[in-house]
Amino acid sequence: MKLCNAELMKKVKLLEQAKNDILAEERRIHQVTYQTEKDKFDNGYNFADTRKRIDDIEAEVRKYKRLLNYSNATTVVEEFNMTLGECLVYMAQLNRQVYTLDELARKEPMTRRSTVNGVIEYTALNYDKAECQAKLQWVLETISKLQVAIDRTNLTNMIEVG
Repeated sequence: MKLCNAELMKKVKLLEQAKNDILAEERRIHQVTYQTEKDKFDNGYNFADTRKRIDDIEAEVRKYKRLLNYSNATTVVEEFNMTLGECLVYMAQLNRQVYTLDELARKEPMTRRSTVNGVIEYTALNYDKAECQAKLQWVLETISKLQVAIDRTNLTNMIEVG
């Protein structure tokens, strides 16, 4: 059976949710409180069965993540001539740039203030604010294009799942 990357990611998410549900149930029923032996009841909790269910889910998650990791390392996103993995790293790098560029783009070209001694100080930018704003715009547009290219690749790249 073949699935696309996006389907595998959804399967992993569903498996993780199923595991979390089992763990939540285990936290709720792993013990009983009673006053006398006749009040004690069996709520159906079975340690070995619960561990087996969790181990099976985790094995399946590892299988899918291995396939996804291989795909990320080998599948090229043509618009950017990078693998999916490289594109994900590039996306993180661009997102970090947005914060810095946005901060720089918001600065006033020149400011003035009076010190406690009454001396006037001027602060001027050592860069062209318009150039910074243009770079910020380019980064934001590139992030958008990159995300679409990654999404398209994740929806069209098919992986054999045994």
